[in-house]
Amino acid sequence: MGFMGFGRKTFGRKGLAPLEPEKPKTGRIFGNRPSRGGGGGGGGSPFERFFADARDMVSNSSYPASGCGKALDLLTPEERGDLLADIVMGQGHHGNFKHDASGAELIAQHGLSTMWQKEIEVRKEHLPALLTLLIRNKDYRTRYYYSSQFETLLKLINSAIKQGGYLSSGDCEDIAEMASEIRQGRSTYRKADTKKMILRAERLEKLAGVEVSATEFLMERCEGAENEFAIPDKERPNAQFWADLLAEVAANLNDIRLATKGSKRAAWASSEAAFNAQWPACGDVRPSYADWKASGQPVADLKANNGRRNGWADTESYRTLPGTIAGAVAHSRYDWSMSQIPGLDVLADLENPAWTALVEHLITQRRATKATKTWQKEAIELCKPLGIETVEAKLHEWLALFHSPALGRANYTAVVNGDRFAYTIDRLEEAHGDWPQRHADEVEALGKAIAICAASGGKHGLDYSLGCKLVLTDDHSYKNKTATTGVLDLPKPSYKHADGRTAYKSLSSFMRLSVENEEFVRGALWLVALMPDRARAIEALELTALSAATYLWTGEDAMRSKIIANAAIATLIAMGGDDVDAPVLRLSKLVEHRTIQAPLLKHLNAES
Repeated sequence: MGFMGFGRKTFGRKGLAPLEPEKPKTGRIFGNRPSRGGGGGGGGSPFERFFADARDMVSNSSYPASGCGKALDLLTPEERGDLLADIVMGQGHHGNFKHDASGAELIAQHGLSTMWQKEIEVRKEHLPALLTLLIRNKDYRTRYYYSSQFETLLKLINSAIKQGGYLSSGDCEDIAEMASEIRQGRSTYRKADTKKMILRAERLEKLAGVEVSATEFLMERCEGAENEFAIPDKERPNAQFWADLLAEVAANLNDIRLATKGSKRAAWASSEAAFNAQWPACGDVRPSYADWKASGQPVADLKANNGRRNGWADTESYRTLPGTIAGAVAHSRYDWSMSQIPGLDVLADLENPAWTALVEHLITQRRATKATKTWQKEAIELCKPLGIETVEAKLHEWLALFHSPALGRANYTAVVNGDRFAYTIDRLEEAHGDWPQRHADEVEALGKAIAICAASGGKHGLDYSLGCKLVLTDDHSYKNKTATTGVLDLPKPSYKHADGRTAYKSLSSFMRLSVENEEFVRGALWLVALMPDRARAIEALELTALSAATYLWTGEDAMRSKIIANAAIATLIAMGGDDVDAPVLRLSKLVEHRTIQAPLLKHLNAES
């Protein structure tokens, strides 16, 4: 039984009334012409005859399949249809590439892959082979770049159905299962490719006669999207101590860099006595003149970065790191890149049919670029049983999970620093947990001792985070562009699944919206604009637009969500009135993407 009594139904799809098979355009099918390489007569299966031709027409002896293209050119479209069916059913080849294929297997493999570039005509008798190829080729379930081949195969299947072919209920169930697997499969990084796979699933559902309702989509996405690697929301009583210590270490590393820059020789490096006077020990951290003299590599590292594009860190910025943790914690709470809807329990009580109906309505316009009048009217009617004010409060609470704390370049930089700092605190507490109490009143001295030990190299017993990189910034740069300005070079968090596997995830990947969640957030934006508190709706749209338009990385597809940024801005401008001008002006200054910025500038120019 499906969710709330509804669900996915599959049923056999009957073909249209049988049509008279079209006469072959050339009047030629396999069996009435001799093969080039198989001697006289028309005997043998379509593949056997093709194999003989392909072998006879090899143009490169080191490449036995080089004759496949020419052999296919000899065939009519109808003969290619016969050959396709024989390769699938007779040879058992389903399009899956095999590296060590040889002989007939190699010819079948290359013959089928080359055939998609040729014209093919099929008959209703070919339908079982076409369905077998569709269902058993694993690439159609996972490879987005098979779109052209997949579309050709669907056209052939539909052609066979129009000629009287019939899909059994078992066929429909297999195709529906394939569509479900595609939907649940791991999405690609590029959203355009993910959309291709979703469209592929929809095409299969249509072929199988599967009825997928909004209830079905909701059922698949209501399990929550809590991030298993979220930054713990806990007290960190020693956060300021560690921040001040990092600032002192970075400042002293910078002094060392400047004192040893170029051909300079620091006075304290001339003798052990001078060194010890300049860099006294502090607790267990004991600088060594011998280590300094023996290893110049860490200092060389500092000097080598003198022309680093991102520049040197503002050492005082380390002291403000405790204030960045809260934003990082908030934005790490949910994994927005999943197909599941984050924080759905914050928005709605799905045990209440009225809430379920409203939430379903938010995803009924998945392909629309803007809300229709009918959609808006139905949305308001669905809100009334729950109370408009109640829906409004819940809607704003849920949208805040996405847009708050506010983002933009500067705030996102702070979020990244907060993420790294929280991870660094955990490392330092584990490695040097007694320092906050032992050295609470001598942070400056401890930072100085750590800096010279780090610059001296060797086995100084310090945690990796207390290294020479503290003096650098770590903004990722690509083609002279960055998504952040001032990310400190603290260790990046690393994650492992419960079974020990490394999770190749980061805060930026958690924050990036999946295609599925873009559809839901867009519906929420359309609804919030209809709520009675206009000022609050305008604020939510502004914050959502800014959050969605924030670059999390570099590159065209690295924005948090271009779809949501455009939707929020379009909805904001469509509200009209003088009270939208100030938010539009602020967004025009903070949004960096030119095409997203364009409607903002157009609105401002029209108002001036």
